[in-house]
Amino acid sequence: MRRAALRVFYLALLPVLVLFALVLAPVVVASRLASRGRVWRPETWKKVSYGSRYFRSSFRGRFGEMVDVIDLLRDRLILLFALLGAVCLLGGLVVHLLDVGVPSWAAAWPEGSIASFVASDLAWFPAGGRLSFGGGAALVLVGCVALALLVLGISLYAWLAFALGEATRVIVRYGGAATLFPDPGDAIPGGRLVLCQISDLHITANGREPYEIEEGSAAWPEGVARPDTAELTGRLRRLVAEIAAMKPPLVALTGDMTDLGEAAQWEELEAALSGIPASSQVLMVPGNHDIAINVGTSPDPYLTKRAEREQRFIDVLTRVERGPFQPPLHLPARRRARRRLRAIAGLYPRRLELEGGIRIFGLNSNRYRSRFVGSNAIGQIGGSQLRRLARALRRGSGPVVVLLHHHVARLAGPISLNDTFMIAMDGPRLLEMLAAYQQKNPRKNSALVIHGHKHLAFFGHYRSKSGGRVSVYAHPSSTLGHETDGHLDGVARFAAIRLTDEGIWRVETHPLRPARAAAGATPAAVEAAVS
Repeated sequence: MRRAALRVFYLALLPVLVLFALVLAPVVVASRLASRGRVWRPETWKKVSYGSRYFRSSFRGRFGEMVDVIDLLRDRLILLFALLGAVCLLGGLVVHLLDVGVPSWAAAWPEGSIASFVASDLAWFPAGGRLSFGGGAALVLVGCVALALLVLGISLYAWLAFALGEATRVIVRYGGAATLFPDPGDAIPGGRLVLCQISDLHITANGREPYEIEEGSAAWPEGVARPDTAELTGRLRRLVAEIAAMKPPLVALTGDMTDLGEAAQWEELEAALSGIPASSQVLMVPGNHDIAINVGTSPDPYLTKRAEREQRFIDVLTRVERGPFQPPLHLPARRRARRRLRAIAGLYPRRLELEGGIRIFGLNSNRYRSRFVGSNAIGQIGGSQLRRLARALRRGSGPVVVLLHHHVARLAGPISLNDTFMIAMDGPRLLEMLAAYQQKNPRKNSALVIHGHKHLAFFGHYRSKSGGRVSVYAHPSSTLGHETDGHLDGVARFAAIRLTDEGIWRVETHPLRPARAAAGATPAAVEAAVS
């Protein structure tokens, strides 16, 4: 009953939004004129552009499905036309044998309009007479075409209505997402080194720039050369060299290692990661750019491209990952796309225990099946993965670190439309689970969540209503930098995660160099801004 009610709501949503737009448009124009254009900031235009790309790519995906159907039937079009002709002839024969007449209202309706000329000229609707054989066949043909157009129109309308309903559901869930609050005191360095984190590398291939920088070059610092493949891999090699000098027990890569999940990009990444010392274990969790990305010109309505990306990710994981992780890695032997999409689901959460009883869990937060560009950044951990994590937590105690790609909560402050598509929809469930675990033994069971995704540096805390506490650290792009108001700082950095004897998590960010030296920024100033 609830599902049926939601579907009715979604179908009714489009007319309501159209009416809302008709009312809102004059208000927006008036407000713009009254404020001399100050309302329309660049960030607003960015969101409008993002929304328009979403709907354009969505419609391209829908019409792309029609093209796929035509390609499938291309070799059988003659048979299809022959079948349609046979149906029309059969219809005409039935009309002739049954001596079907034209209803009086149908005969009178065309009079006085252009339809009367067409009908009388073709003798489809003889006034008060009987339909001829040809008229019956033509009537069946018109009926078939009209039915096909009706089905097409309804399917497009229903698809758009459900897409808008999906967007509404995501926004509503975001409004109810957990909120993080900063605690500058926990930025104080100290404690034993647990792991080093790099994230959102966006490695490209063949000299390309990252997709998002190509789409919006204004995000990159002015006066700094835009990063291509050589620059990105060079920065990563320097990061790896810095990390190797620290000899961490674990190196964690929290998603978006590649820009578009292509084979050549994975090859560049593997070569750059070769400098990680053999004494360090390596854990990788996928990002949306690794397996779920949809570029604006290439939607993936059937998830075939996603299946190929997931296959490549698993192949790379078998070569890059180090350590006695559970469950063990396996390569899916079956090649059908639907079965490959299920193969990665059984690999997470990946579990590892470090010295001192510190347990590490890697999650795949890309369980949401995005088919179009507008939803490819939405995160979802999934109920089955969360249940497996809950069982693993119950089997032990001690400090816990959970790694994933997507944000699990929103920052305190006003709701941002763009942020609604950045947070894992079931992130609050994860935080509540960890808060309950921490509350069992507040001193011993300290919990930390680390992720990337938004290119934003932030260290804060989540407190449950029952009193449990979870630390959360968001790492910016390790190669592109920290983003503020849509602008990157271009500073490459990695994070060192430490744990004190009192069970308090500390995070140190280690920059390589400032990209805004010309603007007077120093490494200390940049790090102070993101701590």
